Amino acid sequence: MAFLEAMLFEAFFWDASARRPELSEFRQHPDFAKLISGWGRRGDRGIVADQDAQPIGAAWFRLWTLECHSCGFIDATTPEVGMAVMRGHRRQGIGRALLQELIGAARADGLPGLSLSVDPFNPARSLYESFGFRKVGESGTSWTFWLPLK
Repeated sequence: MAFLEAMLFEAFFWDASARRPELSEFRQHPDFAKLISGWGRRGDRGIVADQDAQPIGAAWFRLWTLECHSCGFIDATTPEVGMAVMRGHRRQGIGRALLQELIGAARADGLPGLSLSVDPFNPARSLYESFGFRKVGESGTSWTFWLPLK
């Protein structure tokens, strides 16, 4: 669970210029707690990248409901993707490999598509677009992207 928390923290604080609280402080944030709560339920899938037996990145998806969801929610049949790579390992193709494997897993599971939420200034936005994710909405300062799989 600690690694999943660390990856979620990295996903939230992708911007090196943004104030970065301590992980212990951020654990109290309602969105953080919601996103990590009950990990391992039906519809959860995660992939970890490691180097020298040390985890350096992860990509995951979760199904949400209309009553309980995150910013990239489209519908209850479309899982929302989360992804992070540790700062010292970014821009080395790790995120691309993780996302490719996650999309393959979603296709193998017969899912209709994947969604995600991304800040328009996040460099990962171009990665998502290169896989065919397209903007379908906005939530606060983030864009909601969708990738059809069928």
